[in-house]
Amino acid sequence: MTGVLSTVLAGCFAMAAFAVAILAGLAGGNSPASILLRALIAMIVCYPVGLMIGLAVQRVVSDQLEAQQKAIDDEDEAKPAEASATEQSTENAEDAEDVIVV
Repeated sequence: MTGVLSTVLAGCFAMAAFAVAILAGLAGGNSPASILLRALIAMIVCYPVGLMIGLAVQRVVSDQLEAQQKAIDDEDEAKPAEASATEQSTENAEDAEDVIVV
């Protein structure tokens, strides 16, 4: 299933290819029919290319989000162990005898 990011990127690639083909055709002095045909072909070819790039970007982003979430979860699991060590040292300090140094 493709996500929003990949389809948006594919649409941007296709529209950019269409615009470049139109401008190149106008600059070259081609006939309007050939300009539109070539621009349509460029748009059709560039949509799947943009979709593949969008899927790769989406995968990288989701992998980074998962790694960040895992790091946060690991950090949360480590905090109780640190808290228990702190509580234990506090209990030991309370159990210790008061020492007065002269």
